[in-house]
Amino acid sequence: VSSQSSGSSGINAEYGSSAIYAAKKLLRRQLKSSLKAMTETERKNQSCIITDRIMKNNRYISAKNICVYVSMPEEVCTHAIIKNVLKEKKNLFVPYFNKDEMVMVKIEDEADYDSLPFDTYGVRQPTDYMEREHAISTTGLDLILCPGLGFTADGQRIGRGKGYYDNYLSKYVNVWGSQPYTVALAYSVQMLDEVPTTENDKQLDEVISIV
Repeated sequence: VSSQSSGSSGINAEYGSSAIYAAKKLLRRQLKSSLKAMTETERKNQSCIITDRIMKNNRYISAKNICVYVSMPEEVCTHAIIKNVLKEKKNLFVPYFNKDEMVMVKIEDEADYDSLPFDTYGVRQPTDYMEREHAISTTGLDLILCPGLGFTADGQRIGRGKGYYDNYLSKYVNVWGSQPYTVALAYSVQMLDEVPTTENDKQLDEVISIV
């Protein structure tokens, strides 16, 4: 599913900013409930299909510098994608985030990835992020695989409310002049007809799901 337009979805014409904030809060709660209700078999089966689709995607195949989110238990699993990026000798970057910001840092090889410690969310994160190559100040990025809670077919996204990816993409454009190609990986329960958005919410280029 590709996204070409950059306008907000129709839902936003009906609401002011406070109502959009409230609508986002409610939608996040509903999506978290839907994700929690998925069985382990559903997660595994859908993740396998989505992984196969991203690996056959022309943007993925041609990309040299790729950022892949390290999946939490309720997200589309990215572990096989991460291993494939390294196997294909592409440059792999993963997010490091704290309460203030998110940066994309380089992972050298599979052993490096496997040695990353787990954070409080059960996600591997490099604690030595200051010593690693940062994508924004070195090679740049051709492709970012983005997580989120919900998506529309044309690339509107609702995340967890921290603004990490929206802020990172804004910073990236300030440095490089344009943003990398952005792709979301989504379970079927994450696909929506509309998402409440504001002007600060970045639209993704493509959403890969099973639907």
